[in-house]
Amino acid sequence: MIVFTYAVIAIAFVVLGIGGIMYLDHRFSQSVGDRPFAMKGRRIETDDPFVRRQFKKFYALRVAWSLGLLVLLFVVVSHVG
Repeated sequence: MIVFTYAVIAIAFVVLGIGGIMYLDHRFSQSVGDRPFAMKGRRIETDDPFVRRQFKKFYALRVAWSLGLLVLLFVVVSHVG
């Protein structure tokens, strides 16, 4: 039963992690609209200061989402079994 619980937790956190990051990337894309930018790995190449500010904001949100999920994972796993 504990193995099943850990499997459900693992699947839920993978879905939340990937889905959350994809959602934040989608929101970033919507917020900058048709302004020109290019992604080079984790860096952005643009001359538009609005795009840079939005990228920094959404990158901080991605980091916060990841750390929040990590903390939540530790809390959930510590209460199993």
